Amino acid sequence: MLLSTKFLTFFALFLWSLLAEGQGAEPPTSSSGQSAITGYFPNWLYARYPVSKIDFTKYTHINYAFAIMIKGNTPEWADAQQVETQLPELVKTAHDKKAKVLISIGGWSGCLTFRYGIDGIDIDWEYPARQGAGCNAVNEASDSKNLLSLFQELRAAMDKKYKKGTKELTAAVHVRTFTTPSGYMTDVKPYAAVLDRVNLMTYDINGGWNTTTGPNAPFNFQPGYGDADSFVSAIDNWLKAGMPASKISPGLAFYGRSVTTKSDMSKTNQYQPQIAGQIPKGDSFDAFWQDPYCSKDPGGMSGIWRYGNLRSEGVLTSPTKAASPWIRKFDEISQTPWLFNPTSKTFISYDDPQSIAIKVKYAKSKNLGGVMVWSVDEDSDNGELLNEVAKFR
Repeated sequence: MLLSTKFLTFFALFLWSLLAEGQGAEPPTSSSGQSAITGYFPNWLYARYPVSKIDFTKYTHINYAFAIMIKGNTPEWADAQQVETQLPELVKTAHDKKAKVLISIGGWSGCLTFRYGIDGIDIDWEYPARQGAGCNAVNEASDSKNLLSLFQELRAAMDKKYKKGTKELTAAVHVRTFTTPSGYMTDVKPYAAVLDRVNLMTYDINGGWNTTTGPNAPFNFQPGYGDADSFVSAIDNWLKAGMPASKISPGLAFYGRSVTTKSDMSKTNQYQPQIAGQIPKGDSFDAFWQDPYCSKDPGGMSGIWRYGNLRSEGVLTSPTKAASPWIRKFDEISQTPWLFNPTSKTFISYDDPQSIAIKVKYAKSKNLGGVMVWSVDEDSDNGELLNEVAKFR
């Protein structure tokens, strides 16, 4: 990502069109000293999950995802017509409830003239100096430095155009700090100086790309098994590198990932050989998907099970009980539950109220600035997960 005057000019025009005053009551002028509960709201949900279903008694921020960077210098919407009606409704509803709305730019796979009155920008670059989706441009020597330049210019421009402290700038980031040619960055204080929060993507730690089953979003990791990252280690990584606790917001997964195992896991721990790349169909919403912007990113089923669908589709008869033939276990190290179906040899790692409560309690004990949810639509209808998240405040 090479930043130029032309890029910043186009980017700024896009942002000003979003940040300009919109409709509805004014949101809180500053999040300073307040605990943030951020929920990502994907704009591809359509009628399946309308704005009216978002529980603004618990969320303080909604990140509207995603404006995408796929060509040229200007972010764009994959479905601009949807945004024209959905985003104004979201902003008005949120502001009436004294909550904030940020536009999230990027995402795994990614409005020029509309004025929405949003409250800030969330940059989700997956990932600087690392290959995310297979078509991403990568410059290991410059990406992280250029991202800092972008943050600094955005912060300066927003503070100049709007009253300082009224518009937020956040970033969704990897469980480890930014990548440099010499390794992971050991000093992120310059980023902390211009960002309001970093949302740590403490999920997708293990999945169908591995050869061994493991937790999607572990609280702790078990040395020697699976990916050596977790909720706890991610927080430590960013704290040690100089990000203030008040600006750290770890992620909470309202979904799980399924894989196909090579053996019966009925009487084993959660780390067993799996068939890498053979991802089963997930819940009823799962379907074959191919990134329209990158043919190198292989298409297929996601294997994702939303927690709400684990409940509504009868896999879980209660938060802690599985329906036959499914078997539920709880791993004491990762502090997450998992499910196994001996008939199909399907393993699902997910989060439930018990595991979410553990993470929320830990985040609160560390005096963190918030927690983040991906995503608002994936909970059960009675908010079993969000009820635990709300205890952070």
